[in-house]
Amino acid sequence: MNKGEENVCVGDFDVDFEFELEPVREGQVRGYRGVAGPFGGVEVTTDLGAPGRAPSRQVALIGARFPETLFSGGAGVSPSLDGGWLKVDGTIVDMDLKIKGLRKGSRWLELTFRDRLYTYSVTGSAEDVRFSGDSATIATTRGRRVPVNSGCRMVKVQGDADATDLAIALVLEEVDRSALSLTGALFALPRNVLFGRSRDEGLA
Repeated sequence: MNKGEENVCVGDFDVDFEFELEPVREGQVRGYRGVAGPFGGVEVTTDLGAPGRAPSRQVALIGARFPETLFSGGAGVSPSLDGGWLKVDGTIVDMDLKIKGLRKGSRWLELTFRDRLYTYSVTGSAEDVRFSGDSATIATTRGRRVPVNSGCRMVKVQGDADATDLAIALVLEEVDRSALSLTGALFALPRNVLFGRSRDEGLA
């Protein structure tokens, strides 16, 4: 079975470590911030843009022990899996959005970074996602509620994850992943068939 076709919940595996990401909302900047277990502090943010100015459509991950990570562009007004691009440590990550149908498990993202292969998929509700590689699985789901616009995110890590694995999984937390949902697939299928799909670099 293709990894992207697994129909599982985020809590069905043993956890080597877990941590919480708390929502950030500072002016026009939003995102998440937390301590990623042994890898220390990490922040994933996007700039919504000042009134009258277009948003950056970029998501940046920053952490002293993490590689430089940037996601940009996409098919909509927000950074999006459908058409966006991802760069880690100066290298573009090859991303292939697989939309095979409307059934759950028929939509996933395949990523290739240097010699690493990953899959990224929605595993339950739209809030439950799983990022899987050869040596680690990183599952993220809704965490505790806090009095801001969004709640926390709970991250569970299984296997020998390193900073690169976590950087890719975490930067996607601020990216529109609706293309992996049923509603997103309904919109993406006809668009991709009629017009094809290309990567939009967003703002430099």
